[in-house]
Amino acid sequence: MHADINAVLAAWKAAFDAADADGLARLYTPQAVFIGGIGGINHGAEGVRRYFTQNAGPSQVVFRDVQIQVIADDVAIVSMIGAISRQGGGEARDFRFLQTYRRDGDGWRIVGHHGSHSL
Repeated sequence: MHADINAVLAAWKAAFDAADADGLARLYTPQAVFIGGIGGINHGAEGVRRYFTQNAGPSQVVFRDVQIQVIADDVAIVSMIGAISRQGGGEARDFRFLQTYRRDGDGWRIVGHHGSHSL
């Protein structure tokens, strides 16, 4: 179970690093709630796509302190720190992430996402 969730997290990192808004959106359910580090609350995979189309640029994220808590056969919560650096320079900036995953017929996908800057 953890391996499947880690695979989604690896796909998220790959899509983020490639500034692939469509790839990121595919990882979320149509009912997803997404709160990113910029702006307001976004709903559904389309809201995720719109957020990353408007706000993503060439960047790289490195995750650490990843904790996966499986709370039911089909629900898991993932918390982590992500150091995000923009291509072209500048120091990496830490973000705190909390994601809720649900397993359905399509496998594990993200139903809730909150990311905020670490102070």
